[in-house]
Amino acid sequence: MRKSQYPIICLHVIFLLAASCFLFEEKPQAVDGNVSIRLRFTVPAQADTLEALPVPGIPVRIYTEDYSIPELTEITDSSGFVRFDNLPYARYVVESHALIKISEFEEAEVVGAKALQLTADSLRGEMVYTDTLLMEQSKRGLKINEIYTAGPPNNIFYFYDQFMELYNGLSETVYLDGMIILRLGTSGLFADTLSVTYIYQFPGTPLSGRQYPVEPGQFVVIAGNAFDHNTIGPIAGKTVDLSNADWEFVNLQEANGYDNPNVPNITTNNGRVTQASKVDFLLGLTGDGLALCDGSDYDQTDGIDIRTVIDCVESSSSPTHIKEVPYSLDASFGGIGMQRYSGQSLERIRPGFDTNNSAVDFVVISKPTPGYHHE
Repeated sequence: MRKSQYPIICLHVIFLLAASCFLFEEKPQAVDGNVSIRLRFTVPAQADTLEALPVPGIPVRIYTEDYSIPELTEITDSSGFVRFDNLPYARYVVESHALIKISEFEEAEVVGAKALQLTADSLRGEMVYTDTLLMEQSKRGLKINEIYTAGPPNNIFYFYDQFMELYNGLSETVYLDGMIILRLGTSGLFADTLSVTYIYQFPGTPLSGRQYPVEPGQFVVIAGNAFDHNTIGPIAGKTVDLSNADWEFVNLQEANGYDNPNVPNITTNNGRVTQASKVDFLLGLTGDGLALCDGSDYDQTDGIDIRTVIDCVESSSSPTHIKEVPYSLDASFGGIGMQRYSGQSLERIRPGFDTNNSAVDFVVISKPTPGYHHE
């Protein structure tokens, strides 16, 4: 029997619980405007000659933090449309996630997410915003799952509680041996090598080593400084305890650098990888480029071969950010609206979900979640 070209929507649908992309000190109660949002959710066709196909019967969430109004949920109709009425002018996040059945034997995770800013000017006099969202399919694997760089709420300019988190979304064990983590420079949007600012390497032999496993579904927390940052008085209770991190970044040429003896190190200036900076690993508070590579190319003098990249993420708090990471690794960037010294963190909408488009894959959450996922 010939398999259908059209996807069948599974009965099992999962709601995304994502935190707000925006932070406001006081939310106004009075609302301004009365507009509607009408969206159509589709998935790519299974044949080149067909148009994108509608996705009926899935829940769609919409929320804003511009006003103290509740989030709304509606179900797409038989043509994949959903509509939200009587909305004020505001910034909104729209999300939907589902499992769809592609054929009798195949399933896929898909997600649709979009940030909207509705104003009288942007709508140009129209009272209904209409758009189509092409839902993206996840690529399973070892992924950069969370990046916390903004620093906790404080007035002492403390941001040394940074960490990043990996997640194994595969159904089999992977090994960190010899892998490298890069803080990226400006590489160029069509480059075949990556420009490097910082470079750190796990111990072990790239590709063939089997000393440092990551089991399916396991989170791996890599701390800039692996101690309980809540022990620092002005930020006590506002930050994270990283004393039990899985790994710690250590620059072997940093003078008097912190090194938790109970946490294994991922290192630089170690005789294998070398960087000019003698300080510890740090990322920009509200944006940067970050890559995880297999380690088969670790000579950064001529750039790191793009073919060795396992995962890459670009982020920026500014919607006008000029993209720096090659399109082939990340089609856009996440983190819009994140604020420094806010305690906010950047995390995937679901553990390991990856479409190679950080604008779709990531959301800004209100607080970091090292070793677990936000709810």
